[in-house]
Amino acid sequence: MSTARVADVTITNADKVWWSDEGITKGEVAGYYARVATRLLPFTVNRPLTVERCPDGFRGRCFYQKNFAVAERLGIPTVAIRATSVNRLVHYPLGNDVATLLALVNLGGLSLHLTSCRAGSLDVADWLAFDLDPAARFADAVQAAGVLREVLDDAGLRSYVKTTGGKGLHVLVPLRPRTPHADVLAYAGLLAERVIAKAPDLTTSSFAKSGRGGRVYLDLARNVCGATLVAPYSVRHRPHAPVSTPLSWDELRADLDPARLNVRSVLERLAAEDPWREFWSDRQKLPSPRRASAANRAVGRKRRSVA
Repeated sequence: MSTARVADVTITNADKVWWSDEGITKGEVAGYYARVATRLLPFTVNRPLTVERCPDGFRGRCFYQKNFAVAERLGIPTVAIRATSVNRLVHYPLGNDVATLLALVNLGGLSLHLTSCRAGSLDVADWLAFDLDPAARFADAVQAAGVLREVLDDAGLRSYVKTTGGKGLHVLVPLRPRTPHADVLAYAGLLAERVIAKAPDLTTSSFAKSGRGGRVYLDLARNVCGATLVAPYSVRHRPHAPVSTPLSWDELRADLDPARLNVRSVLERLAAEDPWREFWSDRQKLPSPRRASAANRAVGRKRRSVA
């Protein structure tokens, strides 16, 4: 097995094939992360990460790791956060620079999952997030995202959409600092009610799959303190090495195949304008819960009058 230098980081076993059908190697994945780093780092700097490690690539076993107690020996900065569930410190890696990202890849790190808060402000969220999980068809997620965007527009909130790297979509609203997680989760619930009121045959908030009836699940749990969301530009453990890809709303179409947005094709997008270029300068304040509740009641009255 060969070694390679990628952005001044030594990648061991660089020629190890991680996707045999496409011939994608560990070294190629490292090179991909080096090239997308300028767009990825604004989301990972000083943010606790959970890493999906797949040492043998797509066909091998994967596991999630958030405790990297000896990572600093490898040049990976960490932050110690007490996990109340197990009453011990967890040493989360921080994606502070390209070298750190590549060191994680060298350990078999394939996907990066982000908390919605930075290490220095664990009590507040940087975004409101919706995870749109269709029963089968990506086109259903696209349709649901369109309804969600209408609801967010009505609330005066500007939103950003990306593929998950699977069959779903993530829709995020960047938030001003000092927005508590509990407020974000509560407001997400109010928005979900409005989406379901507008599209009851398309969307659901039922956690139980048996209660979804083939509808798109509006997963609000990404807004719980400590929950994670796959990072923009993160590679996924799926066939064809897809990437969780930021899109402009104009790009989101029912015939889009998210599997075609992969470690090779996404690099071609770097020459074009970043569809999320305004994300961090577009941080918004959530409307007050009272105002949102009033809007929900108005939607309910309108729906009953139409019925």
